[in-house]
Amino acid sequence: MHHHTSALSSLNRGDIIEIQGPPASGKTHLVYHLIITSITPVAHFTTKLGGWDKAAVVFDTDGTFNISRLHKLLLNRLTRLFPDGFEPNTSVEDIAMTAMKKVHVFRPTSSVQLASSLANLATYHMAHLPDDEIGFLAIDSISSFYWPDRFTLEQINSVGSTGTSNAASPLHHILISLQKIRLSHGPIITLTNWGLNPLTKPNQNSGHTTFYRQHLFPFPILSQQHQPNTLSTAEANPAANSILDPTTLPPLTHHITLPFVSITPFGPGISLDEGKEQESKYRKELVTKGEVVGVIRASGSTRVGRFIFTIGENEVLVGDLGP
Repeated sequence: MHHHTSALSSLNRGDIIEIQGPPASGKTHLVYHLIITSITPVAHFTTKLGGWDKAAVVFDTDGTFNISRLHKLLLNRLTRLFPDGFEPNTSVEDIAMTAMKKVHVFRPTSSVQLASSLANLATYHMAHLPDDEIGFLAIDSISSFYWPDRFTLEQINSVGSTGTSNAASPLHHILISLQKIRLSHGPIITLTNWGLNPLTKPNQNSGHTTFYRQHLFPFPILSQQHQPNTLSTAEANPAANSILDPTTLPPLTHHITLPFVSITPFGPGISLDEGKEQESKYRKELVTKGEVVGVIRASGSTRVGRFIFTIGENEVLVGDLGP
């Protein structure tokens, strides 16, 4: 059995999802949704909750992860899932608090710290949560150290190095450490990524989601050719274990693109600080007031699916729109 324990999930152990989009497009809230799915129990007595009942590990590289917000979203989801009057609020709160103990947050401040934390995650798992399986792992965001890492590589190249090799890239070490924990523990992994360079110029009248160029290197590529999850393949066929190489980059199995959110043009004479404040305010208002349509693609398929999610004050709701 390669799927996590949930009739509502089609994800396999070891799947890696990239969530790419511009600032305030909903990337972190989509991560909150996946964390809640991981830590929520499968059921409570006769009430099915649809979770995985597994631990979630979060690497908060942006410093924006809000544990209070996560708890609020979890509590409201549980309250909705229980029939009216079936469980008193105290019981729902107790379930939420037990689930929140399965969330483990790390805040690395550099690529070196992130790679080191990933490399030592197996040891941390044995020491601090030996009775829990890690069902979900998120790096929010994998782009956070892009500029300092780029500066470091430019400095290395300026003193005589010929070109940029994968081995010299800090991101390469992160991905190798991520591959090792993927092979040893098989969590579903989510990497949020900045959408810096649109493939086409976004505009207010666009009827489709804008895709983004990949600015990180090296980075797994979503292949349209059929490349099954090697972790699941090896579990089904033990003789295939030789294809699991911890020194290779992990495969990207899913890619989610969140749309560019257009904002009202700034007025004349506005200062830089005022512009930054208004930009953040406008984007958040546009995202939180309504629904966001995301685009999802999977490895081995040319099909483009769409899903919709709403970021409300109390809960994140996700639904499928089909092709």
